[in-house]
Parts: sequence; C-alpha cells; structure tokens
Amino acid sequence: MGADGVPRTDGGTPPAFLSSRHRLLLGLSAIAALLLGVSATSSVICLALGWRVPAAGFGLLTLLASPLLLLGPVQDWWRHRRGRRRRHFSRPEGFGG
Repeated sequence: MGADGVPRTDGGTPPAFLSSRHRLLLGLSAIAALLLGVSATSSVICLALGWRVPAAGFGLLTLLASPLLLLGPVQDWWRHRRGRRRRHFSRPEGFGG
C-alpha cells in the first residue's frame, strides 16, 4: 500500500552486480572521466607550450564537460525507479496471502 492509499506491487528484484545496467553506469562514468582527463591534460600541455587561446578553450571545455560525470548516476537512478513499481486500481490476485 502506497502512502497515497493506492495498492502497488513491487515485483522487481535488485539487479546483480555488473548487470547491463551497471555496465552502462560504469561505461558512461568512464567516458565522462576520459573526456575530462583528455581536455584537462590538453589544457595543461597547451599552457606549457605557451598557446594561451587553445589552453583557455580546453580549460573551458573541461569546465563545461564536468556535469557529464553525473550522467551515469542519474541514468542509473532513472532506470532503477522506472519500471519497478506498478500501480493497481484493484488488489491483484494473491495479494496479502
């Protein structure tokens, strides 16, 4: 029974470690970290070589790409919440017994 008084069934089981959902989470996080690492390293290299404009561009790219680190956890949360709970308008067969 939900907080709003509507009967719900939670038939989902927690996914196994390294299931397809977790591999997607790790992949998105790895791609974001790789992009940030490459852009930050390029910024430092360009700055060391004296190329100020490209260094500033790569630094700006690093700052703009930093929210991508949240893409994996947000996607995992969204997939975990969606599709697990099903709303019922009447009690399902075998409810409570």
